[in-house]
Amino acid sequence: MAAEPEDATVPEDAAVPEDAAVPEDAAEPEDAAEPAGPVTPDTAAAVPEDAAQPAEPVTPDTGASPAEPPESPRRIEREAAKAAKEALCAQAEVVALTWPGSRAKVEMSRLLDQWKAAGHASKSDDRALWARFKTAQDMLFTRLDLERSRQKEAEAAAKEVKLTLVGTAERLAERSDTRQAAELMKNLMAQWKAAGRASRRDEDELWGRFKAAQDTLFTRIKAERHESAATQKEAEAAKAALVADVQALIGSPDLNQARAEMKRLADAFHAAGYAGREANRRLGEEFRDAQAGFWKWARQEPARRRQSGQQGTYGRRARLADQVERLKQDIARAETALALAAPSPGQRQRGAGVTLNLTTPGAGTALAADLMRLKLRLAETEEELYRLDDKLGR
Repeated sequence: MAAEPEDATVPEDAAVPEDAAVPEDAAEPEDAAEPAGPVTPDTAAAVPEDAAQPAEPVTPDTGASPAEPPESPRRIEREAAKAAKEALCAQAEVVALTWPGSRAKVEMSRLLDQWKAAGHASKSDDRALWARFKTAQDMLFTRLDLERSRQKEAEAAAKEVKLTLVGTAERLAERSDTRQAAELMKNLMAQWKAAGRASRRDEDELWGRFKAAQDTLFTRIKAERHESAATQKEAEAAKAALVADVQALIGSPDLNQARAEMKRLADAFHAAGYAGREANRRLGEEFRDAQAGFWKWARQEPARRRQSGQQGTYGRRARLADQVERLKQDIARAETALALAAPSPGQRQRGAGVTLNLTTPGAGTALAADLMRLKLRLAETEEELYRLDDKLGR
């Protein structure tokens, strides 16, 4: 076999398996240029060193050496490695473009491990596929860097918004109108959720302050509700008593006084306060029913009295009741005047009262005598009033 010229060139991209053993006597390609005859010193001198060698034909890179059979195990392994790496490149491109950051980094690392275990294709295929895989990796890390930059900007903006919300919440926690403050705090909570997240450290600090303001306000509201519950119980008891008073007015001998008392009770019922939703509804219905019953009786009572012949007796009773009220007022004024009068000779003070010596003249003695007469008249008038009530069946 002719020897290969020393300066014959081999294309750099010729596919030569890395681990393929080339026998020393391997046949040269059929189209390799051979010298015209044996090389002798004369002929070697006749051929210039820089003479152009015959061009080597370019053949497609099949991943196998020209001497490798088409179905050889080595060629099958190269094709399988190429197919596996193409699939890994496609997966890496999907991960780089679409997967979320934390999962994408883990998945890209897993794909790299599979790449290392996939074996070798031809050198040219390995170079091209690795460039494609590396591009996918670079795309992923560029995207993650951009996302981190955007995240930091968003966290800074969220921090500014939440600082404002925390300041507002802390002011609301001290507002006197807790009902309005609770509504505003609810609105602040909605704004907090819409503001996005700050960095973990800032988020924890800001949320701690915001939550503390909420707790302060809601603790105050709870305390006020407990106080309100006690107030509602008092209002419920007062309204129940007023309903009973309205019912007791029916049958009163003095119609004019009963009508006036009915108006006073109605005003007192409305001023009694809130007794709770259920109690307010129930007592309101009871009061309206009692009120309607009273006015029905008040409209019918004059005719009944005329028919019974007791109208004069009722008139006498009304006058006596009016006289009792006037006497009570006179007694109250006399007691006040006596308490303000300077002690006369013969008087000695004992506690809040006055012990009189009626044998000793003086201003205090006259006042005391008037007071005693008023009390006697009151007792007589009340006794007559009680007799009339018995007569009228009260």
